[in-house]
This record gives sequence, structure tokens and C-alpha cells, in this order.
Amino acid sequence: MKKTLLVVLIAFAALSTYAQKCYIVKADGSQQKAIDIKVKNANGDLNVLVKQGQQPILFSKNMYRYAVVPKPQQVEQLGNALLANKYDDVLAAAKQLFEAYKFLGWGDYIACCQAQAYLGKNNLDEANKALALAKRTPGPNKDDLIATEIKCLIKAGKYDKTDELLKNLMMSKDDTTAAIAFNMRGEAYLAQGQKKQAVLEYLKTLLLFDKKKAQAERAYAKKQAVAIMKELKDPRVSKIEAME
Repeated sequence: MKKTLLVVLIAFAALSTYAQKCYIVKADGSQQKAIDIKVKNANGDLNVLVKQGQQPILFSKNMYRYAVVPKPQQVEQLGNALLANKYDDVLAAAKQLFEAYKFLGWGDYIACCQAQAYLGKNNLDEANKALALAKRTPGPNKDDLIATEIKCLIKAGKYDKTDELLKNLMMSKDDTTAAIAFNMRGEAYLAQGQKKQAVLEYLKTLLLFDKKKAQAERAYAKKQAVAIMKELKDPRVSKIEAME
């Protein structure tokens, strides 16, 4: 069952908000829509194009909390590499990508991918360092940040600290995020040897979420529940196998 834990630990790389709009969140919390945003210098000053044909507006670092541009292709590829268990590829690219996009709304996501890759290589110390970097990097990808922290805590065996974080993800309006949170709670129970409780969490995923909105998560939950129930010789496993 150890391999199944690793699957769910990396699956959260897909949780990003994938913001496709371009905007900047000002220091006062208000949002300014934009057509294009470019980094002006290493200090984090930005040139923000608000309307076509006008000159870009200069936002110095102290004028904004964070900016967001549509998800860059290289960042998309980084997430895909993580999902494909290509941890060395992720780690080779993450540092450079972080520097390129840390002021453009993707630094927290990139650092989370880096942390998850280190977890995949069983390097918890480096994963925690990457997580700390993600926490210090303002951005919109809060679900990824929470999920990565949960994964680090599970890897460290600090299960008592995951409950509140999991509850936050379970309340997400995004079905994929919430379903993965239920699956991750199942993994936490499984890692502690509480197999029956783990099955209950996986069954919640099957019962609570529409198969069209959380297809992959429901398939994973069913696979896990069936495997554990067979291991426990639970005669009700056939009912779970029959679920769509």
C-alpha cells in the first residue's frame, strides 16, 4: 500500500487554480485587470499594461501583493512532469522557473511542485525547505500550498496536524480539490494502519462527488477501497466493485 500513498502525494500537483486571467492584486487588496504584465527588474517592480495602446503602468514592489498571468507553458510542463513521477526533471527545472515567475503568480505553485518532487524522492528535509519557500511567496495558489503542507506532514508522521488543513480543502468549492482532500485523509489513516477508517474516507469520495466532476478522484478512491477491503476479506467488497 506504500505505492498508493505516493500516488496521492503527487496528485495534488493538479490542484492549481490555473488562473487564465491577467491581473494584479494591489497593496490594499483591490484587483486591477490587465492585458499583460512583465517583470521590470529583480526587485519585483512590474510593468502592467491595462489598456491596449496605452503605456504600461509601473507598479513598484510595495504597491502590490501579487500579480497573476495566464499559466505559462513551462509551468504546465513542470506540473505534468510531476504527475508523471519525473522528479529529477522537476527539480532540474524548478529553480529557474521559480526565478522567472515568482512575481507573476506562479512562484508558490512552482515551489510546491518542487516540494512534492522531493517527497517523491523521500527527501523530507528538502521538501520542507521548498514548502517554506512557497509560503514566503505571495500568490493565488492557496490550495496547492495547503495540500503540499499536508503531504509533508503525512510524510513526517505528524497526522494530528493535518486535520484542520484537510477540513479547509474539503470545504473547497472545487470538486476536484475537495475529492482529493477526502482521498488524502484516507491515505493519512492508511499510513497509520487504520484501514477501516481509510475505506470510509474513500467511500465518501465515491458517494459525495459526481463522476463527471471528479472522475479521476473517484476512480482512485474506488481502487483504494476495493484493495483494502479485499485485504481485510470484507464480504461487502463486491458492492463497491459494482459502483460506477
